Amino acid sequence: MKILDYINSKTNNAYEDFKLVSVIFDKSEKTCTFKFLYKDECSDSSRDELKKLIQEYINEDKVEVIVKLKKAYVDADLVKTVVCNYVARHNNSMGNFSSDDIIVDISGNIGITISCSNFAYDYLNSAEVRTDILAFVQGFFFEPVYIELVRKDSEVQLVEEMDVLPVEMFALEDEKPEKTIKHLKVKLTEDYESKGINGNPISIDSLDASMGVTEIAGEVLFVTEKSFESKRKDKEGNAVVKQYYSFTLKDSSGKINCVYFPTKDCVDKVKEVLVEHKTMILSGTPEEFHDKMNFKVKYLGSCEIIPEDVVEETISEVEFKKEPNKDYLYVKPEPYIELMQDNFFAVKEEVGEYLLKNDVVVFDIETTGLDPLNCEIIEIGAVKIKGGRIAETFETLIKPKVSIPDEIVELTGITDDMVKDAPNIKQVLPDFYKFCYGTTIMAYNIDFDYRFINIAGIKQCYNFDMRQIDAMYLARAFIPGLKNFKLGTVCKKLGVSLENAHRAVHDATATAEVVIKLSPNIT
Repeated sequence: MKILDYINSKTNNAYEDFKLVSVIFDKSEKTCTFKFLYKDECSDSSRDELKKLIQEYINEDKVEVIVKLKKAYVDADLVKTVVCNYVARHNNSMGNFSSDDIIVDISGNIGITISCSNFAYDYLNSAEVRTDILAFVQGFFFEPVYIELVRKDSEVQLVEEMDVLPVEMFALEDEKPEKTIKHLKVKLTEDYESKGINGNPISIDSLDASMGVTEIAGEVLFVTEKSFESKRKDKEGNAVVKQYYSFTLKDSSGKINCVYFPTKDCVDKVKEVLVEHKTMILSGTPEEFHDKMNFKVKYLGSCEIIPEDVVEETISEVEFKKEPNKDYLYVKPEPYIELMQDNFFAVKEEVGEYLLKNDVVVFDIETTGLDPLNCEIIEIGAVKIKGGRIAETFETLIKPKVSIPDEIVELTGITDDMVKDAPNIKQVLPDFYKFCYGTTIMAYNIDFDYRFINIAGIKQCYNFDMRQIDAMYLARAFIPGLKNFKLGTVCKKLGVSLENAHRAVHDATATAEVVIKLSPNIT
């Protein structure tokens, strides 16, 4: 009998609205932690009763039972994380799968649309996996879950009955439709939350759900102030009420629905700044569901649009280079030298079969900002794993076209003076493509790094289409119980040194050592 069935049989179904999310056994501490989600209410007495019944169920006095309870809530990012964790845990061969491939609708039930490659579609649409993933995701939520699969390069196919969602994506595969991106020239007129704004917006009709952080500008319409109860409680135990704003932004090409959650410091000022018929520039992320584009605002500021200076940048079909250059021209890999002396008594690391049979490049980049369309790469650091060991390093600073922002200098330590004699991205990228050619590429939170590399590659006709695996998803799936999955936290848990954080080659080396330790789980 399953543990929740046992508990409900003893309590007249008092816990039928509870879900058991995880069980973590700590052998050294001899503790077993049971994490439950509950739907509506839960008292301290319920925790005590659960602990007593679980102890009775496992019938082991030497093991201490710990019960953790959390009120269930639905959040689109949480749903994406759950789906990604399923894929990372059950099929790492889908290494190029990321949260960007998932669209979540939580307006009623939980609707999940997954944009798939042919390989991912065939895997997820098999009867066994279809049932398993639905059960896995449903285990985290009380609302009914529906999943829809969409081939990136074909017609829509369904896992469960839902409305058909037509999706068009600009993919680096067989046919590449012409994509026109219209840039607007603006003049910033007010410094409100604009620290995250570069001042290079695109027109609304240029938006694509596959884009990352993007800027748009236009006239604000239909501003509505809304609020919701947060899952957090204040000191008196009352739910914390958070404010947010829903509005429409309109430019000469069209309009889009926007939502903005002001920071605590800006709650009062936003009422003065975000007003109807005002021209504003927004930085955020576009998302699409059921053919409707929305925009999540991160930063905003006032601006003036100069309409006569609209520039069109057309990315037309290109013929990608199939083979790398014969020789390295600007950046040559170096043999990796282990600085720590081998310990004769140390237990040798078990290396997974995948790393023994496949070459892997683990890379990290530093950039002038977060937007891959408008910001530049200023450093690439990478290591190549051959035969389960780090064999080579690839490291270079890159000279950008613009001055490095002060906050990036503070974060990375990279200054304009350091990069003034460095090669530019056009010189570096062919060498990096050669270094990666024929390998699996990995990074920690690969979505961010790959967007920059991919866009730089498109501009120079290099297709970084090799298999991808996100090292962060490996950590999430196979290192239970961490308070967060930042690289530093994971390194500390696994005993990996992380020195000179936020310099590319050091982060890449640390990530590679994490990958080696987790490699028995890669299939």
